[in-house]
Amino acid sequence: MVGPESPEIVVDEGRLSSELESYRDWLDENTEKAYQIAEEARSKGLDFADTVEIPRAADLASRTEKLLEEYLKPTPDEDPIRIEDDLRKLLSKVDRETASIQIAVEVGKRMHKLTADVRRSIDTGLRVGLAVLTEAVLVAPLEGIGDVKILNNEDGTEFLSIEFCGPIRAAGGTAQALGVLIGDMVRRELGLDRYIPSTPEVERVKEEFGLYRKGLQYKPPPEEIEMIVRACPVMINGESTEDIECSGFKEVRNIDGARVRGGVLLVIGEGLCLKAPKVQKHTDRLNIPGWDFIAHFASKGKTEEQENSFKRRVIKTDSRFMEDVIAGRPVFGEPSQPGAFRIRYGRSRASGLAAAGINPVSMEAMQGFLAVGTQMKVERPGKAAAVTPAVDIEGPMVLLEDGGFHRIDSMEEWNCIKDNVVRLWDSGEMLVGFGEFLEN
Repeated sequence: MVGPESPEIVVDEGRLSSELESYRDWLDENTEKAYQIAEEARSKGLDFADTVEIPRAADLASRTEKLLEEYLKPTPDEDPIRIEDDLRKLLSKVDRETASIQIAVEVGKRMHKLTADVRRSIDTGLRVGLAVLTEAVLVAPLEGIGDVKILNNEDGTEFLSIEFCGPIRAAGGTAQALGVLIGDMVRRELGLDRYIPSTPEVERVKEEFGLYRKGLQYKPPPEEIEMIVRACPVMINGESTEDIECSGFKEVRNIDGARVRGGVLLVIGEGLCLKAPKVQKHTDRLNIPGWDFIAHFASKGKTEEQENSFKRRVIKTDSRFMEDVIAGRPVFGEPSQPGAFRIRYGRSRASGLAAAGINPVSMEAMQGFLAVGTQMKVERPGKAAAVTPAVDIEGPMVLLEDGGFHRIDSMEEWNCIKDNVVRLWDSGEMLVGFGEFLEN
């Protein structure tokens, strides 16, 4: 017990700091040994490559440079542009989102100075910015962008077209939206004109939203789609990702193929629409022209009364997680109804990002459907949660044959009464970090 009379705990910070430094040195030394062994094995010529492909990186700046090494080469025979030191300095002064914008513009200008290739310069800058946004640990900077093209408006002027692919989903809405903003800023620096869409191009995107069958966090109505496509200074383009084809606007200039482009819909729906406030923060701070339309989405749902006064908030039932239920999958609770899980804020040692801590008794009582690592679709806070065990939270409440009503928190209790359980009154507690609600 820790109370008013508990003795003060003295922490030897110097010793802890020394131990941490020694641990890091141990990790570095043993990593070096592992690489030496791997290089010796590869040198025998028994693998497809004679070198170890995975580079070592100490931080975000180093990861970004090594991840995009091939894109940073002005020519295949030249050494890549070094951005590690510049990016590290930027990250020490500004937040990651701001740093991603600044380093992308800088890399685009440096690449253009060396190659005079506008398309390639924008492509490299955009991928660098996206890598910083995703902490250089996702595939999005490599495979989320299929290609960057310079196309022509109907009046003959040149504009930027960014082809987004399905893997851009992994980057998240913020990176998707800021990726478009980064592309716009780099193309301005290099003198490209803005995108002026034709009516068929706008109608094609509307049709694709209507045909898309995969889950989107937000599906904008036709008027919002038209507003974004017509106002966005760059063309949000993409590769065909779905089998279904458009029929009304099948052949449209500047769009390859007739099939639905999933990357376009993700960037518009989950990126620009949902993450408009974050985009607006940067467009206002940097005074970027041509992005006034984003204010409509950033202020959507806000009223003067809500901004200037406190108002009791009613949490509405969100039944979207029930819409895609597959036959045979268990349902552990109806939307916002008693008998499902009871929310509890916190984390356990096994908790991670988008994780839900469940008492092992609850997992056992669900007949083993909930196991460690199981993905659940949940009503709140986000789209899904990975199950992890948490023994310190409450288990389910059960009704027994003899009329007894008990809460079972330990496996020992459960093993004693499991054959006498008539029904589960509720599923027990679900442990979710407060940050999950804050961010989602």
